[in-house]
Formats: sequence, structure tokens, C-alpha cells
Amino acid sequence: MLKYLKFIIQYFSSAKFIKKGKCNKCGNCCRNILLYVDEAPITTSEQFEKVKEWEKHYHSFYISGKSENGSLLFTCKELDENNRCKVYFFRGLGCRQYPKKDTKFLINGGKPLDGCGYYYEANKPFKSFLK
Repeated sequence: MLKYLKFIIQYFSSAKFIKKGKCNKCGNCCRNILLYVDEAPITTSEQFEKVKEWEKHYHSFYISGKSENGSLLFTCKELDENNRCKVYFFRGLGCRQYPKKDTKFLINGGKPLDGCGYYYEANKPFKSFLK
């Protein structure tokens, strides 16, 4: 019984993936960003202007293109010519958490952008679950 209780506690309290590595300061994560409203990507400039009224941190972005599926792509205004953040110590939470650990995204094969110094590893090797 104690063995099962221990398993349940570990299962629900431990992270499934661990973020490792460090930032390469390439600036790729600051370009071609999808911004969302109610879990759907922004698709029009009118929608973006409206969202900026209540999402103040969206003022730090400008429209830089459109994806294949019609979603707008954004670039951060705070990126300098050397791919460095001009407001690094005051950057927003989304920037601080990049790449965000989203278990569903990772299980479905998601990964950080190419060239990113971050990577993910499973919290436990698969063989440990078979024991």
C-alpha cells in the first residue's frame, strides 16, 4: 500500500520534463512569434489593435508577417541589431519563461526553435517506469 501511495505522490508532484541548456542569445525566439487571444492566434491587424487595449505588453510587438495558416507573426520591438534584448532585466513573464514547459506540446513532439540552446529531457528514464 505504501508503495502505491509513494507512486501516486511522485506521479502528481514531479515534472514530466526538465528544461536544460541556456540561451544562445540568437534572438530567434523574439521573431515570428504567434500571439494569442482566448487560445486562438491573432489573425488580423484590427484584432491586434483591439487586443492591445487590454493586453499592454502586446505594445512591445509589431506585425512582421503571416504564417501559412493565416495567423499573424510578430517581432519584438525591444530586440537590438545584435540580437540582444534592450530591456532584458525588465522583460515580461512570457520572455522569462521561454521556452515554456508545456507537457502536452512536448509529448506531441514539440521542441524549442532550431538553434535554441534550451532542450528538454524526461524527468525519469522510460525504463524506470517499467520496474
